[in-house]
Amino acid sequence: MKEIIISVYPVDGNKNAIVRLEPEAQETVNQLQMQRGLSATYIVSEIIKQAADYVVFKDVKHGNVQMS
Repeated sequence: MKEIIISVYPVDGNKNAIVRLEPEAQETVNQLQMQRGLSATYIVSEIIKQAADYVVFKDVKHGNVQMS
C-alpha cells in the first residue's frame, strides 16, 4: 500500500473528539455511505484504524520525515 504522508504543523492540543472533514473528504464519505448504507462514523473509523500503519508525518518546517 502507498504511504499516506501528512504534513505537520503546531496545534493547540486536542479540543475534543469531534472531527470536521474537509469538503472533498466529506464528499468521499457521503459516496461511500450511499454505496454501502453504512454510517459515516463507522466508515471513517475503519479507514483510520486500517490506514494508521501507512501514515508518515513530514515536518513542514524542517522537511524531516517521522514514522508514526
